[in-house]
Amino acid sequence: MHFTSVFTPAVALLATAASASPVEKRAVTADQMVATINKITQQSKSLATIAGNLNPMSGVPLLGPGSGTGSTSYQQLITGFQGIITTGTTAITSMDGTQAYTDTAAEQQVCDAFSNFVVVHQNLLKIVIGKSGLLEGIFLGPVAAVLRSLENVVDTLAFGIIDSVPFCADKATSDKNNLDDTLGKAVCAYTPAGSLGLNLFC
Repeated sequence: MHFTSVFTPAVALLATAASASPVEKRAVTADQMVATINKITQQSKSLATIAGNLNPMSGVPLLGPGSGTGSTSYQQLITGFQGIITTGTTAITSMDGTQAYTDTAAEQQVCDAFSNFVVVHQNLLKIVIGKSGLLEGIFLGPVAAVLRSLENVVDTLAFGIIDSVPFCADKATSDKNNLDDTLGKAVCAYTPAGSLGLNLFC
């Protein structure tokens, strides 16, 4: 499976701690993988609502009492993305040792769940991209940083999913590529050049 080097130290530590006996790799069933994908999909859907209510001026005293009513802040967005990153990282760790599934019906369920995640997550990212022009440059960095971390986790998770579903790997790969494109545009939108250029450079 394709796993990034960021997980190597953790794996090495676990191996050292269990040196007295062989390390037994964990594997997840197709049903468990579908459940995990669906959990991240739901997190993305909930975060889309928060993103839709983004108002960078929420709570600013100069606007007067109650100015932020019904709005949310970029910190809530960042916290939401961190939650998705945590769920994804846990999923990647548990997938270590998972072999390719041999039941085509089960593989299709995994691919369908992943395809649905991509649609929901792209919708979230498009909302976030649309909000980028509301920010002053000083606020762009923290959002860009969490999006880059998200990009790494989603990439690694997607590769793990693709490796486990040879029956529909081509479709899953196409979905991953589409999501990669949107993630890249989201990161670009939260850089000064991308934001000021109104997606001209993204």
